[in-house]
Amino acid sequence: MKKIILIAGGCSLIGLILMGIAFIGVRGRVTEFSATNVESERKEYTCSSEIQNIEADTTSDNIEVRTGDVEYVTVTCYDRPDYSEYVITESGDTLKIHYKDLNGPIHFVVNVGYVPDEPVTIIVPESFAGKLELKSTSGGILTESMSVSSLDLNCTSGQISVQDIVSEGKINLASTSGSIHIEDSEGSGITASNTSGGITIDDTSVRGDITLNCNSGSINMSTVTAEGDIKVSTTSGTRNLTNVTAENITTNATTGSFKAVRVSANDSISASATSGTTRFEELYAGRSIKINAHSGSVSGSIIGNEDNFSIIANTTSGSCNLDSKAEGEKRLEISTTSGSVNICFTE
Repeated sequence: MKKIILIAGGCSLIGLILMGIAFIGVRGRVTEFSATNVESERKEYTCSSEIQNIEADTTSDNIEVRTGDVEYVTVTCYDRPDYSEYVITESGDTLKIHYKDLNGPIHFVVNVGYVPDEPVTIIVPESFAGKLELKSTSGGILTESMSVSSLDLNCTSGQISVQDIVSEGKINLASTSGSIHIEDSEGSGITASNTSGGITIDDTSVRGDITLNCNSGSINMSTVTAEGDIKVSTTSGTRNLTNVTAENITTNATTGSFKAVRVSANDSISASATSGTTRFEELYAGRSIKINAHSGSVSGSIIGNEDNFSIIANTTSGSCNLDSKAEGEKRLEISTTSGSVNICFTE
């Protein structure tokens, strides 16, 4: 009797596994169940007029947007021939793309078909300079080689990549689980945040502020200029800045090292961490530099003459090569609880 029960249980388990595979094969669409193998087909939609706003919200597919040799905005996606998972509509100068909610009565029929791992691709004409609002629940977002009035990208689980983008307005990026990468781009400002994943910005300039927040992951900036302020914050992760210029630069972390090479602020630089070393080369600030490393050493070179700085240097446990003094038009403040301080000046 026990043997029969075990065999029945094993068959039931195998059946559930096969049902799960079928469920995945139809991307969760359990409204038609059959043995028919249905391959998805490439579908293309061309807008009938000039579009200045694009709103896209997908579920599992990646989104790619770029400039191409087209007169009007075109959308390409892979869908099933008998129904459309994506609804594409135009309203005035706005194009909307969203994943259709397929919830409904469940029948014991499933079309197990092949769905290629292809992105939803949006091609815009060279004259496009409108607004992009793109969201993806389980997929990445890529925007490249285009001009926009503003850019808002949001991913739950997936990478965000911004390449060769010129934005008249702000660039706003958010990801829950996935990295964020900006390269060769311009804008009035940048705000980027994620919960789990790093943030990287290369060869980019903005007319306003840059604000980067990362809960778990490193933040890297290389050849970045901001006419406003730069604020970098991470709970757990390193912060690496190279060839970075701004009005004010503020960076802090709970756990993670800070490295700065040729970092310059017209006004002030402030760096703090609860745990992690601080190292810098050719650090420059027009008015003040403040570094607080609770547990970690501080070392590096500062552009200027030591005589030009009033200095406050404190360390509870560790050596310090600086003497505190009140004279100097600029201010240098360095403090550590557990760690040494070793600073030199270039003049």
